[in-house]
Amino acid sequence: MYIQKFIKGISGEDTRGLSWAEARQWLDGDTGIQSNWLRSVKNGVFQPSDVVPELTDHKLDRHLHDYDNFGHRSPFISLASGCIERDALLGANFMYSAKDTALDFATHAFGHPGTLFYGWVIVGLNPAVDVSAVAESVRDLNLYHRWSRYQLEGEITAKIHIPANQIERIEWWDPSSDTTAPIDVYENPQYAPPSAMTHMREYF
Repeated sequence: MYIQKFIKGISGEDTRGLSWAEARQWLDGDTGIQSNWLRSVKNGVFQPSDVVPELTDHKLDRHLHDYDNFGHRSPFISLASGCIERDALLGANFMYSAKDTALDFATHAFGHPGTLFYGWVIVGLNPAVDVSAVAESVRDLNLYHRWSRYQLEGEITAKIHIPANQIERIEWWDPSSDTTAPIDVYENPQYAPPSAMTHMREYF
């Protein structure tokens, strides 16, 4: 397993989106980032046995490729982590930024405000869809071989819930005021850095 940093963009469009005050409350109230299944279907409360039938290859595929119809009850959470495209014809690699992808989702190409969440998740080295504790690196073509039009979004897919203390900070972007920098930034006072999860041990 390895630790992967991510950026998650969530829309703040009109009354349907997430306001800045609500985004901060997700951290201060220890809500974290909940999947649509947990928030909308289970009202934030679930038993471990509820999770087993949700984490399947079929439902992950629907989350990735049929989001318009399935997203409202998906147990998965899309996170941007960046991606590299290799162009064999040009003999070149092209980088797709996690921040650019997250901003596009949060603001719909700078059409409205939105929030960026910066955090980390644990990712499995191999596909393990039924294991809720690890995220899936669906951008990795060595692991997920199916062609996907969304592969260059650089997605890491978390499951069910991301704890609040794994989110380092959030940013509020309002393109009507500034398209180059966030309007506000909130550092999570309860943030737990992933250093405790690494293999390095200090001498004493």
